[in-house]
Amino acid sequence: MKITIEIEDEEGATLVRRASEREVPYVEELITKGFRGAFDDLERAVIESRKEVSDGIVGDYLEMVSKKKPKVRQEIEEALRQKDTE
Repeated sequence: MKITIEIEDEEGATLVRRASEREVPYVEELITKGFRGAFDDLERAVIESRKEVSDGIVGDYLEMVSKKKPKVRQEIEEALRQKDTE
């Protein structure tokens, strides 16, 4: 199983991406463990993977935004200075 989350900008370009992979029960395990045991393993894998990806993507996005904020501010200030000199 693979879970992927991407956050995109307005133009559809990927800003940050996180993925997680986990093993899930195969058909044979459904037979040997029974449905409830195999379903429990599947559910745990989904929950753990989803938590890993969602927690990580939030941190990645906030880090990316914090790095861009000074750059954006600098670009705005430069544009305003150029406008003042014109």
